[in-house]
Amino acid sequence: MRARTGGCCDAALAGRRRTPMEPTFYITTLGCPKNQADSREMERSLLRRGLSPAASPEAADFHLINSCSFIESARVETIQIALEAAELKDGKPGQKLILAGCFAERYATAVRDELPEVDFSFGTGLYHRAGELVADRFGLPQTLSAREAPALGQRIVLRQGRPYAPIKISDGCNRGCAFCAIPQFRGPFRDIARASILEEARLLAAEGVRELCLVSQDTNNYGAGPDALVDLLGGLEEISGVEWLRLLYLYPDPRTEQLLQKIAASGLKKITPYLETPVQHVSSRVLKNMRRYGSYERFRDLFQMARSLFPGLEVRTSFLIGFPGEEDEDVELLLRFVQEARPEKLALFSYSLEEETPGFALGDAISDSVKAERINRARNTHLELLKELHRERVGRTYECIVDEITPEHVLARRAQDAPEIDEAVFLPRATECEVGDLLSVEISGFYEYDMSGRALARSRA
Repeated sequence: MRARTGGCCDAALAGRRRTPMEPTFYITTLGCPKNQADSREMERSLLRRGLSPAASPEAADFHLINSCSFIESARVETIQIALEAAELKDGKPGQKLILAGCFAERYATAVRDELPEVDFSFGTGLYHRAGELVADRFGLPQTLSAREAPALGQRIVLRQGRPYAPIKISDGCNRGCAFCAIPQFRGPFRDIARASILEEARLLAAEGVRELCLVSQDTNNYGAGPDALVDLLGGLEEISGVEWLRLLYLYPDPRTEQLLQKIAASGLKKITPYLETPVQHVSSRVLKNMRRYGSYERFRDLFQMARSLFPGLEVRTSFLIGFPGEEDEDVELLLRFVQEARPEKLALFSYSLEEETPGFALGDAISDSVKAERINRARNTHLELLKELHRERVGRTYECIVDEITPEHVLARRAQDAPEIDEAVFLPRATECEVGDLLSVEISGFYEYDMSGRALARSRA
């Protein structure tokens, strides 16, 4: 998934005019919601250093790409976007192309030697210093006063007028999954301080964000135990304007079970009925080879427990297909799991050989064509389930948030769906609402993934 984002809220620049000499920037964000949160930190730093947001990459003096390198397809996309951005420089003499983030961290030597189009690069641990790094590298003058720069930087919210925003609660990972290189370029797991998270949440809420999506590489590992995350959620619930809190990436182990039980017992009111937990496989043998926790039965029971604790809850999970040693019978087990456990949302990934991972020595014995065939079987099985789920939804009423209003329609989203990755609900353009409104919506129809509906009333404005 690629989210292209640039600029900032108009309110962030209220009361201040840009001088003709101020350099401009645009950020293109690739990858997951965690990268979106990192881009927000990068943009804040750039503003503090006196750069101003541009409306498009073509108009910017500095085009920054926040890269992704999680799997092969993400690396290919990063290179393609970088080369496309290099072509844009022809129309903007003097523009500088900057590559930041995961790809730049993991392949620093290759970026320097094989991507001469990139003028400057830096890795994942330096988002908060982006303005300083760019200014020092290209000799930019200071254009803000010592008083103005911190104030401006504190007000930046990179959300493109959307009523939702990711907020990062930790970084890095200690899991050591055999297929994953994240620890190599993100480092070990480390919490972000509770006070810092709450302060960022207040800034987001002040700019109109109504849904906070808590993101990390390993969300259920926050704090010394589940109590720490429940306490953080309690603090976030108290922030005026925040209506929905969404937990993303809960590793499917007993700690998530404990966390869900504690949340259910806590009386928290703003947690969305949504469980994102990437099981990756359900064959015990394959999971063991992946260095992952779990089994068919444990994951089935986790889904059942979550649904029993939170009425209306829907599950997003993921399968990694084609790990070395996977047999057809393991894929059949995945298909049976889909039919029995009925995950409402399913992401499918093809295994790619990752250097510097525990699984690298296993090679990549399964051909791309076999992986593709297995993924298609899993996708088709889930699409059949999704048809059943959609038919069950028709006629039901859900609380939805208005994400976007276009000349053609109103784009809304149920609490059971995460922004940008899950289903949307299309409402008639005549619906009276504003972005960020919470509506009671009756589902009237569906497409392959998305739905159509009609607003019954404003639930909350």
